[in-house]
Amino acid sequence: MTNSKKIDYKLEHFYPDFDRQKFFDLLTDYKAWTNSELLPDIQIIKPGKDYPLGLGAVRLVLSEEMRIEEEIVGFRSPEYFSYASRNGVMPVNDFLGKIFIEEKDGGVLIKYEGSFKPKNTDTGSSFTEIFKSAQKSAFENLGKTYKTYYKI
Repeated sequence: MTNSKKIDYKLEHFYPDFDRQKFFDLLTDYKAWTNSELLPDIQIIKPGKDYPLGLGAVRLVLSEEMRIEEEIVGFRSPEYFSYASRNGVMPVNDFLGKIFIEEKDGGVLIKYEGSFKPKNTDTGSSFTEIFKSAQKSAFENLGKTYKTYYKI
């Protein structure tokens, strides 16, 4: 294992005509994720402060390809949500995802900041592209789920 330098990446996604509070509520509603065909299954291992996916919560994200345990390390409704990987199943170390939610032009702008340390220095750029692609897909699926969930 190599002592790797932290890699940061950013993405943005705009959802026209979405409500920020409703979007945040869906983002942090693990039951809605579990009931969606488009999003991975999320289970709560330890509830968070004041909210099942609130600060300090530990969640298990499950899909066919992954089983990742994450801790919620930031929670400020309706503007900020962040999580960090807690176990070693990720192909990287110290994964952190931050989601900033802004009202913009009658909709919602999501700004995502991810960071990690590759377990092998030669894999940093590959995993950056993999994570960006996965996050972009998650943004698209979250938008579809929002429309179904709120019947718009």
